[in-house]
Amino acid sequence: MKIPDVLENLEITEQNFLIVLCATVVIVVLFVSFLLVKSKNKLNWYDQNVLDMGENPTHRRCTTIYRTNTDETTVNEIKIGEGFPAATNIPKGDLSNLFMIPKAKKGARSMFSNLHQNQFDRGLYQFPTGDESACSSVTMAAVGSIQLSVSHDVNLNLLTVTIIKAVDLPTKREDDLPNPFMKVSLEIPDSKKPEDHQTKVYNGTASPLINEDFYFSVTAQQVSTCRLEVMVYDYDQFSVDECVGYCWLTLGRINEHFEHDCPTLFWAEVLPYEDGDNKGYGQVLFALSYLSHAQRLTMNIFKVRNVRFRNGGNVALRVTLLDGEEKPLKKKKTSQKKAARSVQFNECLTFSIPKHTLCEVFLTVELITETGTFGIASRTLSRMQLPLHKCKDLWRAIIREEKSQARWYPFEQP
Repeated sequence: MKIPDVLENLEITEQNFLIVLCATVVIVVLFVSFLLVKSKNKLNWYDQNVLDMGENPTHRRCTTIYRTNTDETTVNEIKIGEGFPAATNIPKGDLSNLFMIPKAKKGARSMFSNLHQNQFDRGLYQFPTGDESACSSVTMAAVGSIQLSVSHDVNLNLLTVTIIKAVDLPTKREDDLPNPFMKVSLEIPDSKKPEDHQTKVYNGTASPLINEDFYFSVTAQQVSTCRLEVMVYDYDQFSVDECVGYCWLTLGRINEHFEHDCPTLFWAEVLPYEDGDNKGYGQVLFALSYLSHAQRLTMNIFKVRNVRFRNGGNVALRVTLLDGEEKPLKKKKTSQKKAARSVQFNECLTFSIPKHTLCEVFLTVELITETGTFGIASRTLSRMQLPLHKCKDLWRAIIREEKSQARWYPFEQP
């Protein structure tokens, strides 16, 4: 009988089909479980290097040290073994002065230990007596600091940077605590791109306790020329994360040997990251998007913050589109809101603009206060101008056909 005839006579029942299906599922589950167990048991490169060093230790021959019995009654009873030389002159009496007690190793060394007065630059701590700007609130404001630890393993060529904690981190939120996180990068000589790492987000605190380790592959000859940079960001769920501070230093400036068993501890000052002096005019949060087939520009305005109002009243945002010669093309305004340091708008404004004219259009946003009946009289509190050809988020969204992220833009003097 031929095979086709056998296949035709074979009846495939529902029970046989379920048995075959269940067997297939069991085989697939066992195979996937085997792969997961195999990948889980696989060591990473750091653990593998430590394991190799443990299995193949470096054997060093130590100098033979002979013990001497100080008891006078048992000196003559000492038998000389095969590996001991014949003791001719054995001292007698108290031998405590002949032994050197080793000093205990110090703990973590600091770059600020054992400082001499000649190492201080006295010019940094002297201010003119009549200069009031030296004691202004800007220069004396707390910008925060970060405690770091650095060590280097010569055997593994591994540099370990530990961010221990931060104190009084700066923030641009005047009405709330920041949500800080940090990006740690190390610029290594003769490398194309610096290595970057990032901490987790610490919500609602300006002095987080971090204790996170970051590892960089660096040789002992390159350590002194590496440049360590820490950028401090404020996480925002609804907009682009803002950089509020930074600190950097070249590791060669630290006069310490980065031993693996004895890391170097030091504090680094966080410098404020400012695009410009805002002087109380505030910032506005909005996002731009453009619908190509409808030729429509959409502006989603979310909120205004850090604005100092002299008097109460109502405020609104006035958005104007200008051409290349700064002639107004279109103008729209949001609804009125009660004046406060942070004002929520959550409004959407749309403008019909041909795509070929986007590069020539300027966007002007003004924060105004309206007085009088029906808001006839208005006064501009602050303003900002954004050329659309410089708005990277807008063009990135047009090219990738996706929504653009909201971003904070600083107001200026009207």
